[in-house]
Amino acid sequence: MEAPGDCRSELWFMYHLGTRLKGLYRDSSEPKDRPIRDLTWGYPTMDPHDEPDAEAVLKEINGYTVADGKPVGSFQELADDGSTACGCWIYSGCYKDGVNQPARRKPGSEQTWVAPAWGWAWPSNRRILYNRASADPEGKPWSERKKYVWWEDSKGKWTGFDEPDFIPDRPPSYRPEEGAQGKDTISGDDPFIMQADGKGWMFAPNGLLDGPLPTHYEPEESICKNALYGQQCNPARVEWDRKDNPYHKAWGDPRFPYVITTYRLTEHHTAGAMTRWLSWLAELQPEMFCEVSPQLAAEKGLKNGDWATVSTARAEIECRVLVTDRVQPLTVGRGRNKRTVHQIGLPYHWGSKGLVRGDAANELISFVADPNVSIQESKALTGNIEPGRRSRQRRVVTTGPLQPKPPGRDHPRDLPPARRRPEGWHGVKAGESKEGEQT
Repeated sequence: MEAPGDCRSELWFMYHLGTRLKGLYRDSSEPKDRPIRDLTWGYPTMDPHDEPDAEAVLKEINGYTVADGKPVGSFQELADDGSTACGCWIYSGCYKDGVNQPARRKPGSEQTWVAPAWGWAWPSNRRILYNRASADPEGKPWSERKKYVWWEDSKGKWTGFDEPDFIPDRPPSYRPEEGAQGKDTISGDDPFIMQADGKGWMFAPNGLLDGPLPTHYEPEESICKNALYGQQCNPARVEWDRKDNPYHKAWGDPRFPYVITTYRLTEHHTAGAMTRWLSWLAELQPEMFCEVSPQLAAEKGLKNGDWATVSTARAEIECRVLVTDRVQPLTVGRGRNKRTVHQIGLPYHWGSKGLVRGDAANELISFVADPNVSIQESKALTGNIEPGRRSRQRRVVTTGPLQPKPPGRDHPRDLPPARRRPEGWHGVKAGESKEGEQT
């Protein structure tokens, strides 16, 4: 299908950009420029626009033997002696036997239910990772109904409906010898070959700052107390305690009685800076909106298609009302404490520029991050909603506090740190808890 006008594929842009860069550095003698000068970029082109051959790129991604250019069959055939080249090892095998494997469309009636000849999956066209676990320690299927991969004793290898994710000729009875190294340390009944011990892990023994076992914490701002135990929020979270980043009460803030959750839409990408400029996508999702249940709409006097103002201690935004059954009220607590809590859904794709514009949901949220990768932890928060366009475009950064703090003490987010813990019956003093220390 020919693109209209001067439209070009992303592959076209990348190829011709690389060609221009290689031309700019062609005569350079600087060692730092060698990666560009020596870059393999000789892809054949087609049609009047010099569109690069996508299959030629796929072949290079797959990998090939340098001597004759033949595609390798899988990443197991790659070598570290310069005899093979590969663009990306996890995709090695996608051009096996010189066939565009991802383009295959063999009907389901002509193959097994796993459908290995429909498209291609990385790595090695394997559809389920660690599928050795589908067989018992002796290599037999757990049941006929769950039969997936198994040990074929007569052939001395693993086989099945999927590509076995295990050392192909390692029998279930294999046990490593003392001093074994590398993959020789994996027993024949250890399915999880990417783990050092071949076992499935229920927790991470190191690396996570809030590990090792997963548990539940309420977000920085919640409508309820943590029902699991006394620690309200992640004790290792990262906070920014600043005037322009005010937090609501840990839970039960009367100013902000509703749950707000942000999400993305199919028609827009991340904050929308790219997709708000595309006319087709802009037409499909033309305005910023808030999604509420019929119950919340009735409680607050919100009407589908009308305007509403959503606010937090950080900002206030205006958006159209979308009344749906998707955002259901939550039932929280039990007994006398049982109550209904309403949710407000906000997509976060709008801003002040583009073919379509709208208030940004991110204006409402606070800055608080998880302790491991500092990703935003505040995508679930508390807020308020009122019918109509009541915003004065206020932002705490530019106008100062939007609302006074409620009377009374705030609920604690953290347990007090443990200091003088008694010695155990064995005479060894227990370690000190670090819960409550803020990053």
